[in-house]
Amino acid sequence: MYDCEQDRYTDFATTPGYRHHPPCTLRGELHAIHHGNTDSARQQTALLAWASERGLNASLQQGTLLLQDVDMDQALQINRLFGKQLIISCHLRQHPPARVH
Repeated sequence: MYDCEQDRYTDFATTPGYRHHPPCTLRGELHAIHHGNTDSARQQTALLAWASERGLNASLQQGTLLLQDVDMDQALQINRLFGKQLIISCHLRQHPPARVH
């Protein structure tokens, strides 16, 4: 731990019984909605193909593409690749949920 007042690093103790758990990945649903124009609809089709290549569960209903079990890296990549042409909405959660003691 860094002590900025003394400009030095110090050791710190943890409580007995603390067990380190490996980091959990954020996962969830991603919605991609097209703007109603032809180019946007094509980009939605391209995203559907991109998701299929990666084995993601996808469904298309009333102009909204739903991808399930998307992780944080995939969501960021989708946003970078398709975010200018599609409205991207994503809800990610950690499983199991984080605990605050």
